[in-house]
Amino acid sequence: MNVNRLLLLAASIAFIVALTPLNHSVAAAGNAAKPDAASPAKDDQAALELGHKVLAIQNALEHPQEAESLEAVKALGTDSRYYVMVRGWLNEQLRADQSIRDASKDRTSPKIKDRIAFVEKAIRAIDLE
Repeated sequence: MNVNRLLLLAASIAFIVALTPLNHSVAAAGNAAKPDAASPAKDDQAALELGHKVLAIQNALEHPQEAESLEAVKALGTDSRYYVMVRGWLNEQLRADQSIRDASKDRTSPKIKDRIAFVEKAIRAIDLE
């Protein structure tokens, strides 16, 4: 696994942890919080599943021609909890690729052209769901 994938996975997990409500019960003031014994494993599993979905989107952006690429984006992008994150990611990827296309004019690589078409299609797909 390369460094970029690890950084993306770590950022995704940190994002999820920041948005996940704490599953602790607080007794009277002055008492320490008692963690729910079952929640760490459930939280870890949820973060792991989300990390896999994020990596699937990253793979979809790297290989937009593959049949399962659009489904990988839709799997997370249509989840209302993560729609804004995925939509923002796709929008920034599109802007970056359009900038590359505009700067290279007639010499734009087919990979960039394919990714632009894919990202536009993916944005439409998650917006319409």
